[in-house]
Amino acid sequence: MKVDARTGEASPFFDAARMESALAKLPGLSKDDAKKLAHRASYKLNPAQSAVVINFNNDLFYYELNTNSAARLTNNTEEEFEEDFSPDGRMVSFVRRNDLYVIDLATRRERRLTQTGSEATLNGRLDWVYEEEVYGRGHKRGYWWSPDSARIAYLSLDEEPVHEFPVVDHIPRRQVLEDTPYPLAGDPNPLARLGVVGAEGGDTLWVDTATYEPTDLLIVRVAWSPDSRSVVFQAQNREQTFLDLNAGEAASGKSSRLFREKTRAWVEPSDDNPHWLRDGSFLWRSERTGWMHLYHYTAAGKLIKQLTEGKWEVRGLDGVDEGAGLVYFHGTEHSHIAEHVYRVRLDGTGLTRLTQTEGSHDASFNPTNTLFVDKWSDINTPTQVRLFNSDGTLVRVIDENRVEALKGYKLGAT
Repeated sequence: MKVDARTGEASPFFDAARMESALAKLPGLSKDDAKKLAHRASYKLNPAQSAVVINFNNDLFYYELNTNSAARLTNNTEEEFEEDFSPDGRMVSFVRRNDLYVIDLATRRERRLTQTGSEATLNGRLDWVYEEEVYGRGHKRGYWWSPDSARIAYLSLDEEPVHEFPVVDHIPRRQVLEDTPYPLAGDPNPLARLGVVGAEGGDTLWVDTATYEPTDLLIVRVAWSPDSRSVVFQAQNREQTFLDLNAGEAASGKSSRLFREKTRAWVEPSDDNPHWLRDGSFLWRSERTGWMHLYHYTAAGKLIKQLTEGKWEVRGLDGVDEGAGLVYFHGTEHSHIAEHVYRVRLDGTGLTRLTQTEGSHDASFNPTNTLFVDKWSDINTPTQVRLFNSDGTLVRVIDENRVEALKGYKLGAT
């Protein structure tokens, strides 16, 4: 469904019956399959939100919403993983047998971009260590499209140094002993390289990481500069006592360090670092003072200004309205145990709390940063959902979530 944010008026996002009919005509899909696929809870949408790619029974299917156009993109016994659209929506990328592939949606032509994938070499897909300990559980994708859709940056992980560890599968009635790559404390980690390959194919260009000892290198986050000329990656040592922000030239692989975060304890990488602005500068969250705050940097890594300060934390960056010169974020300035939503100007002035109700707030801004949905709760109130203008004024209540049973309890005051 699609819902008008201000009025609450809902209408179907696409014609499910039309999608079901189109999918049912494809080889390998039964009518029951088509019906299930047309009524999924969520889909992988292209950037224009006009088409979807569906991973079903180890193959990929493509459908243009509200049309009769559907296609089976792959047809083989191997499973495809981490499928996604290119930023221009003209290609679909995925990993098969630990190699990267793309499919041109206009010609249906499939291209294999890497050739070295094996059980011991993972291209574009994270291993256990990088998923569980670096990028976070559930994040298996290890490749990133350039904004202009011309290139893909990817991690290539060499599992050869990783020792195997016996794990018992308790699910079968007769337990099974399995060996899996699993580094214990002090054991070797996988060796990581950062490559760049053209979407049209060709040799991989490896980004220069020679300043780091390979056995002590973690590549903890990867992004692209807005002009697609540089792969911007964060590198750490295994102890994670420093974090370098580096820029690698996509055309040559030459890299340079923009700056280093350093601590005697631990530097935590953040998913929202860096947040690019139109002029090529970027916002960055850092705990360098002992508290997580926002900083504004030039494209070359020179500090312009610290935007927030104090004995509280910026927990996450929610959006930037560059036209108005405003940065929206959630943090703990008002309460260390309950996050609120704030804004501050790009020059560091005008810090304002936008959520005034006591309790915890979780905001989701629209792409233009004019509205946000706020999920609010406190110790006595289950989550309620409201829509606000970006200045904090209420637009409407989406879900008051009244729980009549709570009236039967004498709840304490907070």
